[in-house]
Amino acid sequence: MAVEWLAPVLSTAGSALVGAVATDVWQTTRSGVGRLFGRGGERRQDLAERWADQTAAEIERAPAEQQDQVRAQWADTWRQRLADLVDEYPEVGEELRTWAEQVRSELPADRQSFVNVFVSRDESHQYNAPGGTVNVHHHP
Repeated sequence: MAVEWLAPVLSTAGSALVGAVATDVWQTTRSGVGRLFGRGGERRQDLAERWADQTAAEIERAPAEQQDQVRAQWADTWRQRLADLVDEYPEVGEELRTWAEQVRSELPADRQSFVNVFVSRDESHQYNAPGGTVNVHHHP
């Protein structure tokens, strides 16, 4: 990824997208992510919207006690998809930030975050106690 400031934006965007599932902002969220991927043409836009539909369907099908886990998995998937998009089209970064903040601001408070992002740099140490699963990614 070309720009370090995008790491938290990507996580916010993935979290906001899965948080929007089954809310009043889902259709605009789905359209927005399609528009972002539309830089790659109409087929990419359609593909992104199908991915969004698949995400929503899997979250909605999951048993209630597993939905947060499924949301977190999908948020990570979307974070990676959006990172790939930014790698291909770096100019989309600011638009992505604006879209993610807009979606997140329209969500109910309990849907605004399904992923905690902790960034550690320069040989630092972190002690975090989030609930749920912890995935550690080392990017030297």
